[in-house]
Amino acid sequence: MTADHSTDWSDRGSHVEGDTPVVYSPADDRADETDPSVAVIQVLAEARGVGVEEIEQPLYDVVDPDAVDRLFTDRSQADVGSRVVFEFNAHEVTVHADGDILVRQIGSD
Repeated sequence: MTADHSTDWSDRGSHVEGDTPVVYSPADDRADETDPSVAVIQVLAEARGVGVEEIEQPLYDVVDPDAVDRLFTDRSQADVGSRVVFEFNAHEVTVHADGDILVRQIGSD
């Protein structure tokens, strides 16, 4: 189950929303050639405070990485309000059409 959160995330970094750790990563902070699926792993690793190699669960266990890349690689063609939300590794991950990624802890790893 996911919830729509209305927090204004205007700057990159880790935040706390209530008691919940959250990491916001704007697309503008990443190289244009970084696929959204790769960025998801990078932001999740940041949220967990580990290296990307320590994320053992494959992303494809919960979402099709190729589909995420196809939907959100060309930010200029993306539907402004589009986003995909899924649970991954005890976190809620939101990938926005503009490439921004929000990772919110929802459980313990």
